[in-house]
Amino acid sequence: ITQQWRATASVGTAFRAPTLYQRFSQYGVASLRPESARNAELGLRYAQGDSSFSAVAYRNRVTNLISFVDASACSPLQTQGCYANTRAEYKGVTLAASHRLGPVQLRGSLDLQRPRDLDTGKQLARRAKHHGTFGADTVVAGWTLGAEVQASGRRYDTVANTNVLGGYTLVNLYASTRIARDYTLLARVDNLADKDYQLARTYATPGRTLFVGLKWAPQ
Repeated sequence: ITQQWRATASVGTAFRAPTLYQRFSQYGVASLRPESARNAELGLRYAQGDSSFSAVAYRNRVTNLISFVDASACSPLQTQGCYANTRAEYKGVTLAASHRLGPVQLRGSLDLQRPRDLDTGKQLARRAKHHGTFGADTVVAGWTLGAEVQASGRRYDTVANTNVLGGYTLVNLYASTRIARDYTLLARVDNLADKDYQLARTYATPGRTLFVGLKWAPQ
C-alpha cells in the first residue's frame, strides 16, 4: 500500500491422515477418516525502522477433525472414550508487534479465536479462546539475555464442555553468547515459577526445567 504498509491475503488447504494409534489402539476407531481443511487469511502489516505491527484475520474450516470424545459416543468396550470425526471451525484474529526501546527489543502477540465444533456448537475440547506471548531481550557484555511470558485462557477437557482446565501463565528465561566463530553457548529456564497446570486432565506438564546447550553453526 505504501513503503510501510502491506496488505496480504492467502487461501490454502490441508490434509492429515489418522495415526495408527488413533485407529487401532484401545481408544482407536478403524473407520476414522482423514482430516481436510480450507483456510483463508487477510492481513495488514506495518514496518518502519525498529518497529513492526501486524493484524491477521483468519477462518479455518476442518472436515473430519479427529478429536477425543467421551465413552457415550464409543463402543461398549471403550469405557474411557475414543477418537471420532467432527466438523470444526477456527475463526479469529492474531495481533503481533515488536519495538526497540533503547537497548531492549520488545515483542508480543495475542491470538483471539473461536474454536467451535460445528456439529454441536460447543467450544472444541482442549482449545483455548485466548493465547498471548510477550518477550524482551537485550545484549549485556556479549550475552543476549531475555525473558518471555506465555499466557493462555481456560479450556474444556471434554467435547461436552463439562470439565474446565484453568488458564495459566508461564515465565521463561534464556541467555546465549558466542564462544567461538562457529559456536554459541545456550541456556534456558522454562516455567521459572514451577507452575502446576494441565493441557489435558490427568496428564502432567513439565515443571521448572533447565536446558544448557552448545550450538554449532559453521560460517
